[in-house]
Amino acid sequence: MKSRSIKTAILALMLTLLAATALPSWASDRPPMKNGPILTANEAKALIATAKTAREHLKLSKYFSQQAEEFEADAKDHDEMTEAYRKSQTLGANAAPGGVGTIEHCEFLAKSDRDMAKALRDMAAAHKEMAKEAGK
Repeated sequence: MKSRSIKTAILALMLTLLAATALPSWASDRPPMKNGPILTANEAKALIATAKTAREHLKLSKYFSQQAEEFEADAKDHDEMTEAYRKSQTLGANAAPGGVGTIEHCEFLAKSDRDMAKALRDMAAAHKEMAKEAGK
C-alpha cells in the first residue's frame, strides 16, 4: 500500500514537472495582448451592469475587441493544426476514438472561434454606439 502511494506521488510530480516545463513554450507561441487585458472577465461583467458613460462603454468596446482578437488567434491556430493533420499520414488524423475525426475537430473549432470573434466584434461595435449616445 505504501509503495503504491509513493508511485502515485512520483507520477503526480513527474506530470507537474512536465506541465510546468511545457506550458511556457505553449504560452510563448502567441504574442501577449497589447498593454495587457483592458478588463478581467469579472470586471467586464460588473461594468456591463453599470455602464452609463461614454468612457465606460468605450472600455467595454475595447474589452470585446481584445476578446475577438484572442478568438481570431485561436481560429488561426486551429487552421494551422488542420493543415498539419492533412499533411500527416497518421491514422489519428482521420479518425479518433469516439468517431470524431481530428481534422473535422480542428475545422469545427476554427469555425466556432471565428463565429465567436464576429459576435464579439458586434458587441464592441454596439458599445461604441452606446458611447456615442452617452456622450450626447
